[in-house]
Amino acid sequence: MRRSDLGSTRAGADGALEAGSEFSAAAAPEAHEIRVLALNTWHSGSKISTGIQLITDLIISTQASIVLLSEATEATTAVAAELVRRGREFNAIASHDTGILSVFPVQDSADLQWMVKARLNIGGKRLTAYSVHLEYRWYASNLSRGYGPGVPAPGEFAEHEWNKLPDGPVTDLAVIQRINAASGRPEVISNFLADAKTEIADGSSIIMGGDLNEPSLLDWTPATAQLFDHNGVVSAWETTRRLQEAGFIDAYRSMYPDPATHPGLTWPSDNVDVDVSELAWAPEADERDRVDYIFAYGAALRLSAVGVIGPRGSIVRGTRLQETTQDNFAASPAQWVSDHKGILATYQLTD
Repeated sequence: MRRSDLGSTRAGADGALEAGSEFSAAAAPEAHEIRVLALNTWHSGSKISTGIQLITDLIISTQASIVLLSEATEATTAVAAELVRRGREFNAIASHDTGILSVFPVQDSADLQWMVKARLNIGGKRLTAYSVHLEYRWYASNLSRGYGPGVPAPGEFAEHEWNKLPDGPVTDLAVIQRINAASGRPEVISNFLADAKTEIADGSSIIMGGDLNEPSLLDWTPATAQLFDHNGVVSAWETTRRLQEAGFIDAYRSMYPDPATHPGLTWPSDNVDVDVSELAWAPEADERDRVDYIFAYGAALRLSAVGVIGPRGSIVRGTRLQETTQDNFAASPAQWVSDHKGILATYQLTD
């Protein structure tokens, strides 16, 4: 799927959006601290009547300085305008359904397939931020849970769509990996790594985050083989494997390395304002996964804090359930905007 051309906007004196330019950055926080928020906005916040306001509230309350948005077709510029209305100015870079908001000056930006990037100037230091939202179909982790992976016709398992598999869970790792590869997600990440390599060669640190729609190789391990309906499957999921091999550091897992005690599950999140039937795809399975991430590359970036953002509740077998894990919830707002939880990571950008 080809993403549309990059668009940028700014707020005019009356708060309306004007095309063809960017928001002016307000006085940035101290250049050495970067607070990165990654959030799937769930159809641009439209699933909740006050969605844009809730996303704006979250950015303000978390004091995020770089925001990576996915499923944000209209949300990026709408949230930027709401931030301006509240006296908070962010640079806003938007592609088809990914967006970046930054209090730091944007030197330039580019629309890549499945992601958007912005080169930022942070106190004279360069950081390139990428906001990512990968293909949601060919969702191979559904197979071990006994559900179809949402493959379009005429692909393998297409006849089952997202429905329960008549023969039960598929635990053949070769089959699972084959369906996952057909999603194109690993190939997209390889293209990202090639682009990031150029940025790194030019002296830039890298932040990448968003909804990868794929679990992590650091989560489907022997320690979790009998948890979350993995049904014994241990998988080196290809997208995160390529990131790890390239030296990218998964913020949450680097600080909380045990996926059994700190699974960091981000989907499906509970949302008390929405019926459970809209929040989960496998109503008779435990489909919880960590699919939302923040990654970093560069010796100048030092992670100082990371946590999950969102409700402590999840959906398990079609029922609302409060998480009892040891996960660090950095914030749990009273009202939530998404069917995903977000991630907040704080870095120190050093010399």
